Amino acid sequence: MRRRLIITVTLFITILAILVIFQLTPRYKANAQLLIGTDSRVVDIQSVLASDLMGDSAILGEMEVIKSRTLVKRVIKTLHLEDVEEFNPLLKEQSALAFLNPGNWISEELKQSLGLSRIEEEKTEEERHTELLSRMADVFQEKIKVSQIKRSQVVNIEFQSESPKLAAKIANEIAEKYIIGQLEAKFDATKKATDWLDAQLAKLKDKVELSEHAVELYRQENDITQVKGNIGLSQQQLSEINSQLIIARTQRAEAEARLRQVQRLIRQGGQVGSVSEVLNSVLIQRLKEQEAVLQRKYSEMSVEFGSKHPKMLNLRAELTDIKAKIQSEIQKIAASLQNELDIAKTREGSLRTSLRQIQEQTGGDREAEVGLRALEREASANRALFETFLTRFKETTSTQGMEEASARVISEAEIPLEASFPKKKLLLIVSVFGGLFFAVVLAFVLEMLNQGLRSPEQVQEHLHLPTLGVVPMCDIKQEAHDYVLEKPHSSLSEAINSLRVSLMLLNPDEQVKTLLVTSAVPSEGKSTLAMLVARISAQAGQKVVIVDTDFRRPTVEKKLGMDVSQPGLTDLLMQHDLSVSEVLSVDDKTGMKVLSRGMSSYVNPADLFASQRMKNILDELKRDFDLVILDSPPVMAVTDSRVLSRMVDKTLFVLRWDATPRKVVKAGLQQMAQSGADNVAGIILQQVDLKQYGSSSYGDSGHYYHYGKYGQYYNS
Repeated sequence: MRRRLIITVTLFITILAILVIFQLTPRYKANAQLLIGTDSRVVDIQSVLASDLMGDSAILGEMEVIKSRTLVKRVIKTLHLEDVEEFNPLLKEQSALAFLNPGNWISEELKQSLGLSRIEEEKTEEERHTELLSRMADVFQEKIKVSQIKRSQVVNIEFQSESPKLAAKIANEIAEKYIIGQLEAKFDATKKATDWLDAQLAKLKDKVELSEHAVELYRQENDITQVKGNIGLSQQQLSEINSQLIIARTQRAEAEARLRQVQRLIRQGGQVGSVSEVLNSVLIQRLKEQEAVLQRKYSEMSVEFGSKHPKMLNLRAELTDIKAKIQSEIQKIAASLQNELDIAKTREGSLRTSLRQIQEQTGGDREAEVGLRALEREASANRALFETFLTRFKETTSTQGMEEASARVISEAEIPLEASFPKKKLLLIVSVFGGLFFAVVLAFVLEMLNQGLRSPEQVQEHLHLPTLGVVPMCDIKQEAHDYVLEKPHSSLSEAINSLRVSLMLLNPDEQVKTLLVTSAVPSEGKSTLAMLVARISAQAGQKVVIVDTDFRRPTVEKKLGMDVSQPGLTDLLMQHDLSVSEVLSVDDKTGMKVLSRGMSSYVNPADLFASQRMKNILDELKRDFDLVILDSPPVMAVTDSRVLSRMVDKTLFVLRWDATPRKVVKAGLQQMAQSGADNVAGIILQQVDLKQYGSSSYGDSGHYYHYGKYGQYYNS
């Protein structure tokens, strides 16, 4: 596993998250709660004042009033929020960060010359203030949240601000402004009702006077001085029916009058006017308030947007919908009044029929007396109606100025002690686990994308070859082939000795005398490995010769500090008069022999290696030395190694640990197999990071070379 990567990425993301979290501007939430529908007055004037708000639809309507722009603007003005940068966009634009806006780097004159400056009509101070107030209302409404608590009549007002004190202050101010608005609305409704009652009283007073005058005139015309008190049962019934008929006629006339008023209201397009039935409708009053709010919003936005702008179209649609709802409610009221009128007419017709029947039974006696009674009853009914209206008028005027809001504050907003945003602890936990998750996923992806070979098990699985050696990567300042001579018990030396033992055990009955060291691609460490095996074998007492067959990039003689200008293998191959002993050099530190590349020019090294001369040279070296090591070029680069591999006993294939793609290694081995080289003894893992190798599940060999366990043993 990539433990370092996981730890590093997790720490990086966590630290980055901490920096971001502590740079975030804290925000505080304050909550005030209102109980809607708590009007404590008990006044029998339901036609004047609205009843308590109990339904969910009414609660929702009041919630819209609470967050309406009208109420919001009142709060802004009361608390002077235009001086607070959080709410005033102009103050934000003039802040210390305004220089980050590239538009502020160019003068107005240059903007105008480049055509970048917008030419706006000069606005009055009032227009600018109205526009600013509208923008502040937009900001304000984004910070307010009004919600109903679990289908109760309790409404929660939540306000969010960068200042805890200001959040609580604004939440309380919203509740207060809402209650004041309710009182103002009720006062206006009471005043309208009083004016209407006053007008009706004047009409009824005239009607009473006319009816009483008619009674006196009838008495004089019919010479009736007094009404006899003893009348029969039929006369009593006749009198009672006449009274009921007068009342029914009056009720019918009232119903007709109210219906005509409502019908006239419908024809006039929905103006509320002074119709009591309409004034008493809570829903119509709420709809009219919403219509007024939308109309003001339409007027404000019409300055900024055209008539066909989507927002303007939406507003017009909402206005049309509100007006349609008002008309619908008025139509319902008209239908109700029509029903009342029909009932009154039916009752009046029934009474007329009853009266006619009694009159037919009793004849025409005492008609004058009955007529007088009728006039007296009518006068009495008119006076009773007048007194009823007068009583209502007095009740209304007596309650004017004593209105109570149908809502009250049950919980004032308190200054929040902790910020609602950001939730630092939660964000830190999320960032830690999120960073860990991302790091694990990243490590997993990298592991999946990694095509290198990291263990003998992987080598066996993908290449079907044994791993003969694991050569560690050493952080040393000198060359590795010199280091093993000075540190014969180091992990590097032990790795090479382990490789030598593996070679000996390949075929105990027959010693490996010629060994080819190659790789799939350059920079795998094959030349270093060849020199390490050669020097340690020579130090162990073997007669060793190392042959540099990489003509294109000779390395051995340079690393060992040999004279590159002396004859070598190319001269030996091309000049048959030279002997092997004449071109061999000696390594001063170990006594091993070195056959360098040489100085002669050549056309194709593969042709030279395939010659009989090369076979003879190798046979001679095998006779004279215990071990002949050939440092050959990479298989994928040139064909030299494929030719040479058929002339040696065994071939070692070197690959760089966790770096060389397995596809490349497979391709190299396949090319060697196709050339007839079936003597690849195994794989050497070069430049192995022992700390990673040993701390992972790559096999017991990794633990054998781990510095953490055996470093002291190797360094002793």
